[in-house]
Amino acid sequence: MSEPGAQLRRPPGVSGPPRDPARDAKILRAATELLAEGGYPALTMDKAAARAGVGKATVYRRWQSRAELAAEALGNAGLTDDVVPVIIGSGQLREELNATLVSAIGSQDTSRVDLVSALLDTARQEPELCSLIRVRYVESLHQALAGVLDHAVQRGDLPARPNLPQDGNAIAVSAAIALLVHWGVVHDRPISSDDIAQIVDGVLMPLLR
Repeated sequence: MSEPGAQLRRPPGVSGPPRDPARDAKILRAATELLAEGGYPALTMDKAAARAGVGKATVYRRWQSRAELAAEALGNAGLTDDVVPVIIGSGQLREELNATLVSAIGSQDTSRVDLVSALLDTARQEPELCSLIRVRYVESLHQALAGVLDHAVQRGDLPARPNLPQDGNAIAVSAAIALLVHWGVVHDRPISSDDIAQIVDGVLMPLLR
């Protein structure tokens, strides 16, 4: 069985003139902006070319379909990078949770959270692409937060809960991720590091304790 999103990867050896990295970056940035603004339906080869200020043939020489362009744009934006737990040390659970969530945002230029929110809205129309987002970003973030909590339990910063399932803090983690992903829908603005701190202090820490 093929890996989720495997068909979305750009094949090597596309013909044409030597690729200009600066032009590639313009096209990928344009594609990322279109995805963030309207999800996968908003991305077309024509729109990406127009926004990047290049001819449509230039885009097609590099990517044979919008699925391939979308996949590379997401990787270029860092969206498909694995999120890892930030471990600082004993007594630093709040700071670890905050740093892990902040690392999941990425730079405000790429606005990874906006991309996730927009693309998840297209799940019914484009399940393959959105499966890639869920697996590589949402589940990765869940595992990263769970990793922080596991370390906290091991060193005594959080009490062990033997009567709960193995992932006994799943509700707290899921609530934080839902707020992170859907922040833009609720507040109509990108999430900031200050907003992350509010999620940690107002949602995660109270639910954990």
